[in-house]
Amino acid sequence: MPPADPLSAFAAATLDLPALQEVLVAFVETSLGARAVRELAPLASDEVRDALARVGEIELLERAGERLGLGGVTDPAPLVEAAREGPLDEAEVARLRGFLAAVERLGHWLERRAGECPRLGRLGADLPDLSALRERVDAVVDERGRVVDTASPLLARLRSEERELARKIDSTLRHLATRDGLKQHLSDHRPHLRGGRLCLAVKAQSSGRVRGIVHDRSQSDRTAFIEPREAVEPQNRLADCRTEERRELARILSELARDIGREAERVGLAAKLLARLELALVSARFAEAFEARVPLLPGEAGASPGLLLRSARHPLLMEELRRGRLAEVVPIDLRLGEDFDLLVITGPNTGGKTLALKTAGLLVLMTRLGLPLPCAEGTTVPLYAGIAADIGDEQELSQSLSTFSSHLLRIRAGLERADADTLVLIDELGGGTDPDEGAALGDAILSELLARGAPPLVSTHLGRLKEFAYRNKRAENACAEFDLETLAPRYRLVIGIPGDSAALIIARRLGLSAELCDAAGERLERRDEQVSALLAEVRDVRTEAERVRSLAESRLADAAQVSREAGSLRDDLERRGEQLEAEAQRGLEERVREARGALLRAEALLEQVPGRQRAPLAAALADAERALTSASLTERRQAFLEGLKKGDLVYLPRYRRRCPVHKVDRAGEVLVVKLGSVKLEVAFGEVTPFESL
Repeated sequence: MPPADPLSAFAAATLDLPALQEVLVAFVETSLGARAVRELAPLASDEVRDALARVGEIELLERAGERLGLGGVTDPAPLVEAAREGPLDEAEVARLRGFLAAVERLGHWLERRAGECPRLGRLGADLPDLSALRERVDAVVDERGRVVDTASPLLARLRSEERELARKIDSTLRHLATRDGLKQHLSDHRPHLRGGRLCLAVKAQSSGRVRGIVHDRSQSDRTAFIEPREAVEPQNRLADCRTEERRELARILSELARDIGREAERVGLAAKLLARLELALVSARFAEAFEARVPLLPGEAGASPGLLLRSARHPLLMEELRRGRLAEVVPIDLRLGEDFDLLVITGPNTGGKTLALKTAGLLVLMTRLGLPLPCAEGTTVPLYAGIAADIGDEQELSQSLSTFSSHLLRIRAGLERADADTLVLIDELGGGTDPDEGAALGDAILSELLARGAPPLVSTHLGRLKEFAYRNKRAENACAEFDLETLAPRYRLVIGIPGDSAALIIARRLGLSAELCDAAGERLERRDEQVSALLAEVRDVRTEAERVRSLAESRLADAAQVSREAGSLRDDLERRGEQLEAEAQRGLEERVREARGALLRAEALLEQVPGRQRAPLAAALADAERALTSASLTERRQAFLEGLKKGDLVYLPRYRRRCPVHKVDRAGEVLVVKLGSVKLEVAFGEVTPFESL
């Protein structure tokens, strides 16, 4: 039975998804995007296709120089939750105001691009109409979240009265401060605020000269801050106004909070859709930084029948490379599901096998999350329903389990889920116990996985499990390359060739005596001489087959690249042909206009020609006019003129301007166009679809 948590069904923690999420967070712009990244979850198959298509559309827009602006976008969830509890403060209302404005702006922006970017256009079309709530918020607060005077008639009256009282109090105090007989008793002549009341700073020895209320004294006790009797009543009224204002503000903001709460579901939907938009933007930026691309999915043109990773790189290693903490990341080529359904990776215990499993597992999970992958073109990833993974050797100390026992528990859980839609990853199968028993158990587990039709990727260092792939036609061996000189893994995966444990070679490199290593080698040769000879023979055959396959794939890729380049060249030639045709057409039209002008001048002189010569000359001019008209109307131009309608744009070479068509008179072969604010009548012969270069 699959785990309830969708991410645990894909072994997300084992495959280091949390670490990848922290990498992705570096590309977000808003708090909404950060939450979307941290709440990534596996998507349904159609949602995966939509998400990956949106990434491609964002990349298309950015290549065209169009920048998606997320100004104003924020995570509204805390704001809506706070509105349910009570009034929002000014900063919260300002953030919500910005979010609502961004929803409307981005909705229009996305819908305008629906033609070239249909998945993004659909996001814009699905955004709920929150204009009524935005207008309600705008009517209450300004861009800083401060409640505006016009939020209610009472608030407008109170604030007007407050301003008038404040001016009166300030004027009264300043008048008193400059009055003869009093100013010499003041420490200074400006009003001071004490306890929310404006006071005069009176010298302590002269405090009896000013009638009023003492609100404070200076630390030196040389100054008394006195509210003059003349200011007491106005300041009492000002305090009352401010109290009433606070009550009115609380009422207004409480009503606004209730309005926000009533729209919580639609605000949540808008946030969900904008989160998808920002995830596409984050993915596009991740793709640019990590040389990632959208993989092919099953059923798409050029897709492989199964899992096919080309030059796949683990994104966390790519991050280490970007930070300068790693010299290189070796790409991995891996396939599963076309020629074979089970891959057994063998070789020394140096980390290369585990890296291959983790890279494959994480890229499969990333695809299900709708993320691009650091890989080469042609990579195909099936939409598996889950991943069952036993990777790592942590012990279940809390349950007093050994490493071997904890492995078996995870393998048992994986077997319970194993089917054709679940990718199974098992690291170091058969390890942690007696090699013979481990190999026997591993053999049985692999047979069970094949019987269930599951696609497993398995690593082991047990030599006997290499034979499994030779006995089962739907299984294959692979090895993680190892540098025998440096004793370092090369991390490159070679399919079709079983790996050697290289234990004796490593022992020699590490300084064990030659006599001891030779003795071990003799025992190994006596025990496994026949098996080793068979494996060596099969390995030679598989190595040659894999070399031929790799060469064929390389040539196929080269042919595809040549085909793409040829297609691009063909498109470029077509564009250049159209451009040359347009230039020739413009040149022809210019010459026709000049010739037509000469004809008009000749026709104007006909009246001066003697009667007998006028008729043949007029006929010649008419023939020339027909010839010019015929020369200027190519099939393309004829189609252009016949298709003209109101609202179309045409180019006027005479004015070097592109203008909208206001009216078409086909009988008279004239157009009315708008040149700025002026309507202008022009002949068909004076317009063209092509602007001057």
